[in-house]
Amino acid sequence: MKKVFLWLLIISMVAMFVLTGFTYEVAAQEKERLELAQKYKNAEPGEKFLIGHITFHLSQEYAMMVYQADEQACKQLGLRFIGALASSDEEWITTTESMIAAGAKAIIMNCPSAAVVPELARICNENNVFMLTHFGYTGDMFPGDLGPRWVVDNTPLSDEQTYLPLMLLFEKMRQNGKTKVLVHQASKVAATVSTVYINLGVFQAWKEYPEMQILGHQYGEWNYEGGRKAGEASLAMRTDYEGLWGANDSQTMGALAALEDRGLKIGPFTASRDMELTTAQAILDKNFIVSAGFAVPYFGGRLVPMAYDMCVGAWYPLPDEMIQAGRIDCYGYPGEIEQLAKASGVINNPSFKIGPTEENMNKILKQMKAKPPEYPFDFRLASISKCKELGLTFDKHAGGDLTLGQNDYYFPAMTKKFGSIDALRKHVTVLFKYFLDTSWADTWAEAEEYAKQFPAELKLEPNWE
Repeated sequence: MKKVFLWLLIISMVAMFVLTGFTYEVAAQEKERLELAQKYKNAEPGEKFLIGHITFHLSQEYAMMVYQADEQACKQLGLRFIGALASSDEEWITTTESMIAAGAKAIIMNCPSAAVVPELARICNENNVFMLTHFGYTGDMFPGDLGPRWVVDNTPLSDEQTYLPLMLLFEKMRQNGKTKVLVHQASKVAATVSTVYINLGVFQAWKEYPEMQILGHQYGEWNYEGGRKAGEASLAMRTDYEGLWGANDSQTMGALAALEDRGLKIGPFTASRDMELTTAQAILDKNFIVSAGFAVPYFGGRLVPMAYDMCVGAWYPLPDEMIQAGRIDCYGYPGEIEQLAKASGVINNPSFKIGPTEENMNKILKQMKAKPPEYPFDFRLASISKCKELGLTFDKHAGGDLTLGQNDYYFPAMTKKFGSIDALRKHVTVLFKYFLDTSWADTWAEAEEYAKQFPAELKLEPNWE
């Protein structure tokens, strides 16, 4: 009995020391975060300053929703907003300079050209302006590398977002004796960090369905017209495709239209990622299987309160917090998506969550066409400073209905998969080397042979815990 008591005492003391150490570590991190926030602040709480938004195009529903959500968030937080389109490297630079001249304290950049990100960071550093990006980093440059002003990049781990729905597509094809999958890549020049992640996700799912043939390999350039051109190019190669996977919803819908114009009706064997309005309707019409969404209006709008908190000195990210990823929900036709998830086994993946397609479409996505759009989020609640100013309760979900989607994000560097920003950086660097183009394999045997050269830094397991 004394031995049992002694062991319990030892265990209790060890637990107390561990907890105390953890508490001290958290307190030290919070102290460092606030010191950095005060060091780099460029405005005062309650100040009505300008936040800019620059996007790479507006011909994609994703980009439109991010733009609209930023504008809504600025209005809710009592800030001025200005948005612009930059279609060339020169325009990215001149638009950034003009927004700063107009008084911007922070600029949110949606898919900036990687070639000019160092110059954009230099301009923002020199003018004391915060720079936040979506899909802006590469293996060669992460936020924090180019000075203290580019400090946040908001990019979902697109391998996670690809693996989940592609497993469902492959399973449905297997059940129906189909193997020829037309796969369209994204882009070699825009949002390339997402391109390499997406292509990794294809590889991860392919391993589970080695009988599949991955064909086409055209680039859809993220939008409907690009996807349509890619579809036409793929049809020039062959016309016996039995399924379709595209790098995002807009370009996949464009490719699907091109295929249908030629009499190839494979919508019921089509999947993608983003969860856009047009795709949601196609799913409900049974002309699309599934889209994996990262709550686009939330994903976009939440960077405004984050920018505000940095501007007024309420928050500044530590290195492991600078790379952020939206959590994923899969949206499909009720009944079918559950059956495919169980049959494929993907239902057991910790990242797999099913969202209600019709309800999400009616309550969130349809706002894209409203005048004015009003997404069901109160972005004041996602601001530490604004909650303190107004006596509100902080909610990182921005008051979103969590039955419609997770409306959440995480820090990849803190996951078990990576464990540090350095490990994540090495992984992304290798991804750019091997996965910016995947035309190296049409069959799994070819893919296996190619994979023999993959280094240990490349994390292939489909686990994002």
